[in-house]
Amino acid sequence: MKTYVINLKRSVERKSYMEKSLNPYRDFLDIIFVEAVDGKSIPEEQLNELWDQKATFKNYGRYMKKGEIGCALSHRKCCKEMLEKGDEIALIVEDDLLLQNVNLKGIISAVEKMLQTDKPTVVLLSGDYWFTKRKVLPKTDFQVVNVYEAMGTIAYLMNRNAAKKIVSAKREYLADDWYNLRKYGFALYAVWPHVANTEELGTEISLTYDGTIRGNLPFLRRIHSYYRAVIRRILGRNGHFEQRKLS
Repeated sequence: MKTYVINLKRSVERKSYMEKSLNPYRDFLDIIFVEAVDGKSIPEEQLNELWDQKATFKNYGRYMKKGEIGCALSHRKCCKEMLEKGDEIALIVEDDLLLQNVNLKGIISAVEKMLQTDKPTVVLLSGDYWFTKRKVLPKTDFQVVNVYEAMGTIAYLMNRNAAKKIVSAKREYLADDWYNLRKYGFALYAVWPHVANTEELGTEISLTYDGTIRGNLPFLRRIHSYYRAVIRRILGRNGHFEQRKLS
């Protein structure tokens, strides 16, 4: 399985951490480090060329920080590399990944079969998602769920057609805004319970998440934001929220 690891060039310790963490899985993971886009180094005059901040403000009631833009561009970069190298399926992870002690090979093998379809598909391995239906993930002790909304880009698998969708998406969404990115036409699933967490190594590519400032949203988007919140609450109360565990 081709595995793209997002890592800032200056983050030597994180690279060493990931090499050590992924070493036990090298029999089935083909690991490639991708140099992350350092948002902090983007000159102010280039921001408008790289990102549509006006559209971002309409989506979130605020502008994205440089680190958030760098994070989003880094994940797009992985998708582009995947397409350029001709990969049909790939795993994309961030460099603070912490895997749980599970049969990762069996899980990835089962998910890989799910992704062998013309339908653009993404499967999350991390938590912090709200879901609806779920079914057994064949030959594993896990299930796979239909994701309504999710946060986080710690680790996910995707097929080639999903990568095309993300690359073609307008440059106005956070990297982990799966709800809005899904509008581009890919199916979103997750492994339940989740198997990927984050190690507390401090923030580097992106900064603290500021969420959405509803008071700044256009009226209809504000109403829709409240609607999404209600759906999330209903799903959560019915046990359909998978919370990410902290290391």
